[in-house]
Amino acid sequence: MKAVEEQATRRAPEGAGRAAKKGPKAAPERGSRFRRWLTHRHDPLTGLLLTIPVFLVYHLGILLIDLRNGVDLVSGLTFLLLQRSLLAYVLVTLGYAVAIGVAAAILRKKGKIQPAELLPVLGESVVLALVMAFTVGWATSHLVDWQAGPSAMGPLEKLVMAAGAGFHEELVFRVGVFAGGTWLLQKAMKERSELKPALVMALFSSVVFSAIHYVGPFGDPFRIDSFVFRALAGLFLAGVYRWRGFAVAVYTHTIYDLIVFFL
Repeated sequence: MKAVEEQATRRAPEGAGRAAKKGPKAAPERGSRFRRWLTHRHDPLTGLLLTIPVFLVYHLGILLIDLRNGVDLVSGLTFLLLQRSLLAYVLVTLGYAVAIGVAAAILRKKGKIQPAELLPVLGESVVLALVMAFTVGWATSHLVDWQAGPSAMGPLEKLVMAAGAGFHEELVFRVGVFAGGTWLLQKAMKERSELKPALVMALFSSVVFSAIHYVGPFGDPFRIDSFVFRALAGLFLAGVYRWRGFAVAVYTHTIYDLIVFFL
């Protein structure tokens, strides 16, 4: 009898343990998925892949209009090399897009490229473009006209130029000047943290970004108010690039320009 009691005593904790395991599961923390999304910076190669549609809209669209983005370093050189052959230009442009996709797939093997992020990126970019319109963009209605540059653009020209600004200006000023300059400055200053170099290059890249709008035959007449506005816009986009990545910066810039052009 005593042995039976001892056996029952030994079994009791085991049963209790099983009961505890079968108890109600802890509810998933609310908002954890959203927080993970906000803290997730999109992979650079995935970002480049996701911006192919913007690249194609601009580089094929300029065949139908007489305008070019001021920092477009691709189409002019391509036309020059191909001696203005439209068919060759189209094929090379499509080749660029294919090459970006292939290179990204090769460099990121085993499913690390995530094309499914396109729709979330678009949604996030719409929100950020609206935030930009109601914060930085608020200054436009008080300081400068809503539409800077050529005033008589048609719908197709607006779409193409917005795509060109979104892709090429983010590539040159946010990836090249801001990110590249931050890396070089960090090495030169021998800083462990990139915070100080990033702040310096955010200011520098934004000033250069603003100044470029007044250069060349299609540049705007210089005004201190519009210069300050564009520098603030550059800072906003540098922040978007720093925390959300290239794709979100490109689509935010493009969508913001479309809001400005059409509304």
